[in-house]
Amino acid sequence: MLAGLGLSAVEEDVYQHLVDRSEPTTAALDAALGHPAEAIAEALGGLARHGLVTTTPDEPGRHIVGPPTVTLGSLLAARRDELRQAELAITELAERHRAAASRDTGGLIEIVTGLQTISRRFLQVLESADHEICGFTKTPSIAVGPRDNPAESVVAGRGLRMRTVIEQSYLADPDSTVDIDQSLGRGQEIAIVAELPVSMVIADSAIALVPLLADPQEIPRAVLISSSGLLSPLVTLFEKTWADAYPLRPRAADEEPTPYTDGDLGPARLSPLDAKILDLLLAGLTDRTVANKIGVSLRTVTRRIRHLMDLADADNRIQLGWRAAQRGWI
Repeated sequence: MLAGLGLSAVEEDVYQHLVDRSEPTTAALDAALGHPAEAIAEALGGLARHGLVTTTPDEPGRHIVGPPTVTLGSLLAARRDELRQAELAITELAERHRAAASRDTGGLIEIVTGLQTISRRFLQVLESADHEICGFTKTPSIAVGPRDNPAESVVAGRGLRMRTVIEQSYLADPDSTVDIDQSLGRGQEIAIVAELPVSMVIADSAIALVPLLADPQEIPRAVLISSSGLLSPLVTLFEKTWADAYPLRPRAADEEPTPYTDGDLGPARLSPLDAKILDLLLAGLTDRTVANKIGVSLRTVTRRIRHLMDLADADNRIQLGWRAAQRGWI
């Protein structure tokens, strides 16, 4: 029980016996505990060095235990301080190890450990961009979540192009529609795919930060890559995924979805509501999920999809997507 404070098994036996019996003698301890006399004498010496046991000049063979909350508390505080010092030493050693590994690879790869360090490197990658930032946003986020992402504030006013592919599962977040509309309104380009292999951010095709998938209980890690040979496959992966992903369209600030009455088929030109339904439908969401995200009934969504199919002269939803592309709806 007290081994974590540095006490041996014999020291703990002796100490607990002393706590239960006021001021016992060495002879009483020898008789009660069954340990060799030498082991008990050594344990008493160790307890005395820890400040847990004292004797009196008048009766050197009688041992006195102070209040455990005071004596053990002091020992616990000292052990905590030692652990803090050890933690600092580990951090320093990890940084030295990282620096050495970086030198060994010519500075082209760096293993980044810990949330704060990853977030700092992430911001540095963004700030290094001169013309474009692109990346994948996978859910759940490993280090930097969608709302923690400082990218837009970093690129604001710098004329940088920003392209992001997000996982379809991100749309399950109740606030995702508002976040996406705001990002699109600020000029960010966003597309959706069913699933992404990794999260990553790439600046100017010159440097990338890729968080590593890990158990939630493990310390987060990421790889910072500045080698063109290693970056090339990541850039190719992004461009292929971007080409195959479904792009989302910005909506004007004054375009608000409006409810429809049961008999209203709406105009031939797509209304904001129909455009939003079509976007989410073609992104792969179910009718019920679409209804929940835009705040209308499932019946309304089903009816508007039927109306869109009629407008596009489509026999099924797959054909609707093709006709929508032909008509410039997407």
